[in-house]
Amino acid sequence: MFHMKMRLEKPEIAKRAGEEGKIYSFGKEIWRFILVFLVGSFIAGLIPAIYEMYLFLSDMEMFDQLQRLFLNGDSSFSDMMELATNMTDGMYILTLFCTLILIISVLIYCNKIEKRSYYSMGIVKKDGAKHYVQGLLIGAVSFSLCVLVGAALGFVDIKGWNQNCNLLIVLLYFIGFLVQGFSEEITFRGYFMISLMKRSSAVKAVLVNSLAFAFCHMLNPGLTILAFLNLLLIGIFLSLYVIKTNDIWGAAGYHSMWNFVQGTFYGISVSGTNVGSAVLSSEIKPGNIFLTGGKFGMEGSIVATVVMAAVLVLGMLYYNRKETKQNIAG
Repeated sequence: MFHMKMRLEKPEIAKRAGEEGKIYSFGKEIWRFILVFLVGSFIAGLIPAIYEMYLFLSDMEMFDQLQRLFLNGDSSFSDMMELATNMTDGMYILTLFCTLILIISVLIYCNKIEKRSYYSMGIVKKDGAKHYVQGLLIGAVSFSLCVLVGAALGFVDIKGWNQNCNLLIVLLYFIGFLVQGFSEEITFRGYFMISLMKRSSAVKAVLVNSLAFAFCHMLNPGLTILAFLNLLLIGIFLSLYVIKTNDIWGAAGYHSMWNFVQGTFYGISVSGTNVGSAVLSSEIKPGNIFLTGGKFGMEGSIVATVVMAAVLVLGMLYYNRKETKQNIAG
């Protein structure tokens, strides 16, 4: 028999943040986060936006689509978002790399304004490389399980190797997703969640930052209620990952590899955004969006719900058992 601890203790990095950083009210922490996130995201999105506008204006077919959307009014907002997220490889890779600007924005804010050390943000040297590699592996296995279940149920068809795959493009995607995954983890977990813990319980901080994480994907094409709940579940899992490892490395590795394997390896839509080149040629067959995830991709399917719930439970059992052994040994 086994049991899971109901009480969630704050990690050492959160305690350090409370000792060294400025402490604001719960409400102020939220609006400060919104401001930092919006400013950082806006600056990070400027270069891709300018480049995408150049592509639209230099390509007559894309220009005609843009003209129909804005002048004729014959398309919905979701149509505009879908057009914007069907990017070229160059555009997508540029967007991934530009999330480095969000990382820099968050680091500057936390370090210079909140007076927090990098350690309190989860940038911990001890076991960092080990946790990062573990996160990469677990992320790859987790999404691969989603694909295998989908294939077994008959709605995912893996046709084989993509003959048009460019290994250099794949490498650039891999590095780009490493940057993008880290940017979201340092923003939502390393900064926001830990800042909330300075005055609030760990449970409250986990739920609030996970809701913020899910809401920030609200404009992605094809978002459904189930997709939103899955994003919330993923946010909770990544939050607990940070708490249990006392750093952001494992969560960042998991997040990056989940997206990379999903989009660039299997060629499946990443949160409603299509990746151009992929290692494998895969197809999600039309059908019940409850199973397939629809336009949002497999992250919006019940399969992802089951896999993420299983990973969450197994992860908590593993770390609770590990902590129990350490307490007995101590």
